[in-house]
Amino acid sequence: MSEIPGEFAQTFCDILINISRGELDEADALLDKQLNNHETNTPCENIAENLKTLISQLREGVKFASALSEGDLLYEAPRNFYLFSDYKQLQANLRHLTWQAQQIAKGDYSQNVNFIGEFSAAFNQMIEGLRAARKTQEQLKELYATRDKFFSIISHDLRSPFNAILGFADILNEEWEELTDTERKTFLQNIRNTSHNTFDLLERLLEWSRVQTGKMKIIPTRVNLGNLVRENFKLLAPTAEGKFIHLVSEVAEEFTAWGDKVAILLVLRNLINNAIKFTRHGGLITVSAAAMHKLVVVTVSDTGVGISAENMNKLFRFEEQLKTEGTDKERGSGLGLVLCREIIDKSGGRIWAESIEGEGSRFSFTLPLNAPTQDKP
Repeated sequence: MSEIPGEFAQTFCDILINISRGELDEADALLDKQLNNHETNTPCENIAENLKTLISQLREGVKFASALSEGDLLYEAPRNFYLFSDYKQLQANLRHLTWQAQQIAKGDYSQNVNFIGEFSAAFNQMIEGLRAARKTQEQLKELYATRDKFFSIISHDLRSPFNAILGFADILNEEWEELTDTERKTFLQNIRNTSHNTFDLLERLLEWSRVQTGKMKIIPTRVNLGNLVRENFKLLAPTAEGKFIHLVSEVAEEFTAWGDKVAILLVLRNLINNAIKFTRHGGLITVSAAAMHKLVVVTVSDTGVGISAENMNKLFRFEEQLKTEGTDKERGSGLGLVLCREIIDKSGGRIWAESIEGEGSRFSFTLPLNAPTQDKP
């Protein structure tokens, strides 16, 4: 086996020193010079070839690292050179991070950055802030829309009935002697009906505003649903009897759920009152309740006029207030259902409606069957 000349060995050491200092051009030139000045020696040629390959790979690696440091993430990484494997992984991570930043810029705040320690924490904190800002912006939009609708109701829905009341009152005041008893009775009946409808609207607005401003506190306790249904039936019986509507409770005597008594009483009253409005003379209204898993489902069903598919999409929405007349020309503002949704949402349940136009409607809501269990420390 041929030995490596001492001079050549020294040159190789010098070349390695140059490589360690990053002086690749000097190392390459020194290697070429040494090879050209000496006779062929197989071991030396093999070492020189390996050094040539190393210098070439390092040169490509330096270019890759330089491009990476300048933000060029598309520069092709050296192949089969494990010295730069960490840089390759860094490039892949930066590419993914760039893509995530682009998605965030488009409004996709579902990204979760898993990059490098504190950097990831800071980046994810920024995303969380953007999520919160978007939520706040959406809440503000909803608040502004609600405010505009609220003012619209006050300016139109309250002004119009008062104009009607004043108009009827002026006619009675100025033309009392000329009017027949039938005409007087008609005007007085109109004033009465309009006043009742306006009072009902005011009451709904006040109840809704109490929920919105937090003045109606939802404090859940064990409530007897059978008692709440009976209380509402007693209150609304005169209205139902005026239309010969039969009120039936299928709620068991001691059936209970977890909710705020005053709030649930209000929800039931609104749903039963609505059912009376839109049920024909001689109709039937039934209230039932059933336990399903960990929930109680309460349903108010009627044999009324039902709701069209178009109007079904407007239920429970403040921004698309549904106004329809009852079977005796009763006015409905739609605010009662909005109020019900707000209360049930705050009670941890949900509310929905099913209806067939011309056949009747079913309004249902859920409540927790029991108090939520507290996690043990």
